[in-house]
Amino acid sequence: MRIFALFAVCAVFCMSCATKKYVSGEIQRSEVKTQGQIEELKAMIESTQTEIRNLADEFQVKLDPLEKATQENAEFIQRMGELRFQTTLADNKAYFKSESAELTDAAREELDKFGKMLHAQNRLVNLEIQGHTDSRGSELFNLKLGEDRSLAVRNYLYENYDIPLHLMSVISFGSKKPISDNDTKEGRALNRRVVLVVRVKL
Repeated sequence: MRIFALFAVCAVFCMSCATKKYVSGEIQRSEVKTQGQIEELKAMIESTQTEIRNLADEFQVKLDPLEKATQENAEFIQRMGELRFQTTLADNKAYFKSESAELTDAAREELDKFGKMLHAQNRLVNLEIQGHTDSRGSELFNLKLGEDRSLAVRNYLYENYDIPLHLMSVISFGSKKPISDNDTKEGRALNRRVVLVVRVKL
């Protein structure tokens, strides 16, 4: 009887040891698994942070030119000054001959009014002379025609009203900025124009 009891005690003790070893093994395996998951999560976080930094760098690279352009535009506006007024010479009033940069009598009369008005201002101004055309013809031809007409206006104001050349800038937009429909004769006449933009120097 005592032998049986001793045997039972030993069996229980062995089972207890086995159970503890099993539990301990399971805990170790769980810890290893958890640690692996933690390492994977750390790797994912580091990868995500790297991608975010790379995206931020790319964004900054794209943003820098925009910020520079914005600053340059602000400086340009500061140099050019405040918009004062503008005058438009359009073909609907026969200011230019067809496909020509030659000023008509009507154009010279209008420019005389403009020149006298500038002198009456008695202020230093910047003058932007914009050339525009309708959509007929090639882009190259339209850009050249717009430029030639702007130059004709600039030269007339310089020769007759002594407006310094360095205060007058010439730009041609060709047919890129229509103000009316190019499908009608009247619309095309409005689009063929020279715009004089006057800015007062600050």
